Amino acid sequence: MWTAEAVLVCALTLLHRRVDSFPPIEFVASRPQYVSVNADAYVPIGESRIYLIATSRAFVRAQRALHRCGELDALRKIASVLVHEEWHVRNGSDEEGAYAAQLTTLVSLDAGPGNPVYTEVTRSMRARLRRSRETARVSRR
Repeated sequence: MWTAEAVLVCALTLLHRRVDSFPPIEFVASRPQYVSVNADAYVPIGESRIYLIATSRAFVRAQRALHRCGELDALRKIASVLVHEEWHVRNGSDEEGAYAAQLTTLVSLDAGPGNPVYTEVTRSMRARLRRSRETARVSRR
């Protein structure tokens, strides 16, 4: 089983980036209650640190790969999630922009439309944006 640090290096290598080009990244074993059950990472409001959930499905798949950096789709997902969360740190809580950055990253990693990871992220984006619109509609009443 690969270390969390090795998985992070593999994901960053896909992005052609170094860890110091990102906001600080911290590994956590579980997600807080306020974070979506399907989340791979999160940035708490008002913080500039990315919390990478080391027990997420993609992360565990990457750790259990037979060869170092061997689970390409899991690493693509982690890399794109890092870009998504980095977007939040640099630009705020707008999900539409963060998902756009994530999907663009997946396309650049040869995991565009038709790839299961792209489909999964698109599905998550639609659900999240739908919830945001519903919340906004209710709060305007």
